[in-house]
Amino acid sequence: MTSLQRLVTFRQYELSDADWARIELIMQWLKSFHPATTQMSTTKCPMLSSAHAIFHGLQESFQEDLAELPDSAPVKLWSALTSAHCKLSDYYFKVDESPFYVWASSMSL
Repeated sequence: MTSLQRLVTFRQYELSDADWARIELIMQWLKSFHPATTQMSTTKCPMLSSAHAIFHGLQESFQEDLAELPDSAPVKLWSALTSAHCKLSDYYFKVDESPFYVWASSMSL
């Protein structure tokens, strides 16, 4: 296969500017998980006391991302961000319901 044939063959998979913009949005969204995952995955110090703050920070990040999402964004992206925000909300309220997080927070002061 010549290079021209390969170019024609793969042209159908070329990403549009809108595709790249969506990828950029998803990348920004996923970047918020890196510090949270790193903080919660540490093994050198107890993390239970900081879980509440980490969930809160992620929720704020999702709220900002949803507010900045353009109307032209795909429905699947809206749905994924909304679902992630709801799941984090579930965890956040579980943290609120458990006395262990309060105890851990007061012990780390």
